Amino acid sequence: MSRTILITGAAKGIGRAVAENFASDADHRLILLDLDLPQLQRWVDEQQGQIKAQVETHAANIADLPSMQALFKNLGQQVQYVDVLVNSAGICNENEPEDLHNWHKVISVNLNGTFYVTSLCLPLMPDRGRIINMSSILGRAGKVRNSAYCASKHGIVGMTKALAMDLAPRQITVNAILPAWIDTPMLQGELAAQAAIAGLTQEQILRNAKKKLPMRRFIQSEEVAAMVRYLASPEAGAVTAQSLVIDGGVGLGM
Repeated sequence: MSRTILITGAAKGIGRAVAENFASDADHRLILLDLDLPQLQRWVDEQQGQIKAQVETHAANIADLPSMQALFKNLGQQVQYVDVLVNSAGICNENEPEDLHNWHKVISVNLNGTFYVTSLCLPLMPDRGRIINMSSILGRAGKVRNSAYCASKHGIVGMTKALAMDLAPRQITVNAILPAWIDTPMLQGELAAQAAIAGLTQEQILRNAKKKLPMRRFIQSEEVAAMVRYLASPEAGAVTAQSLVIDGGVGLGM
């Protein structure tokens, strides 16, 4: 089945894993967006032997509405439809309760940016389209020094439910994935910061972290990508407004 799939945050982490998953299908056209276009393009160039889909890359700051409007105006002249939207771009900046700078930065990217892309993509999306948003297990919980991140990910869950209701008459499904402890550059950066604060090596922090996980391992980005693939499939046509947790049991029913 020939489909056009737009993925944000595609240069690394979960976004890259999702792109890899869909890139194996020659019938697909992938529109890959990332703030770091050189890194994204390097990955595409390195994967030329494995990529079967038609791939195009674009620089995108999803928090900058005027630039995103210009990008989608251009896309609207090049593509007829965007069948699947995967909102994977996001940041994780810790903030103290008094820290307004990081509050605005995180909300602007994670929540506003996700809504901007979705809103701008909808005129290109046919009936029975698919929207998959990347939230977090912290979309159901709280964490010290993470009020901005938690608020943004809670917001994505609420936005997902509301948009699913808005778009149900068009048979467009909208779902959120809530991952935790995914082995990505974002997690490695967070663990490195924790190691520096605690006066431990990163390897010690890794061992301590894994001891807290029921499955004693981090989740791989490819496991999240497989869930995205299912939610984008025709078989998931009745799955909408859901928050699907991929955390190896760490949430324990949160």
